[in-house]
Amino acid sequence: MRKLSVALICMAPCLAQQTRLNFTGVVAGTLRGDDGSAIVGGYVSLALLPPHPKRLPQTEWTAVTGVGGTFRFGGLNDGRYGLCAQAPKSTWLNPCDWGLQPLMVTLSSAQPVASVTMVMKKGVAVPIRVDDPGRLLSQHEGKTPGAHLLIGVGNDAFVFLPASVTSQDAGGRNQQVVIPFNSPVKLAVYSSFFQLADATGLALPKTGAAILLTVPTGQQPATVGLRVTGGGR
Repeated sequence: MRKLSVALICMAPCLAQQTRLNFTGVVAGTLRGDDGSAIVGGYVSLALLPPHPKRLPQTEWTAVTGVGGTFRFGGLNDGRYGLCAQAPKSTWLNPCDWGLQPLMVTLSSAQPVASVTMVMKKGVAVPIRVDDPGRLLSQHEGKTPGAHLLIGVGNDAFVFLPASVTSQDAGGRNQQVVIPFNSPVKLAVYSSFFQLADATGLALPKTGAAILLTVPTGQQPATVGLRVTGGGR
């Protein structure tokens, strides 16, 4: 009798939890820029926010936007969801990186379908030129322990976003970082191996340097110039 009573006591919460595991919810929508254009080939991420049943097989999903910027997530459980978006090789800003304004939706048995429009703001690509006349980067990066050059910015969520390499040549390489307009952002430059100087020839400290970037709306950003002057600890 004791075992049966324990089983009966457990039955109510267990059934309550099972009723939440319905997997019939849908989140669908479109990804657009703030100029109204559809963003095709963007990545939309969906995350089920806690609390949620521990037995769920999945709590995060990613979809690639199709024609017209459309996306869809199906087979979802009841709960509250957050959405973020990225558009690689573009200047569209992830709202979860800049502005800290992720889109939220709630699914329930009464409302199992959510239709949304995600809007991404246009940022600006700041060009960075790293001159390397001695070709020290190609000689040591990925070959010599500790030979790394770190360039990037911290976003509003305090996550470091590295500058992407756009091209390379015999004299160095070109990189860029995408930031919001009208927002002061610090470009971090650090290497414990390479000696660096700025565009004026001033040596940068081995402890790292922070270069302030601010680009007013409608203006073209100036190129940030860096120069590799030496290598070794």
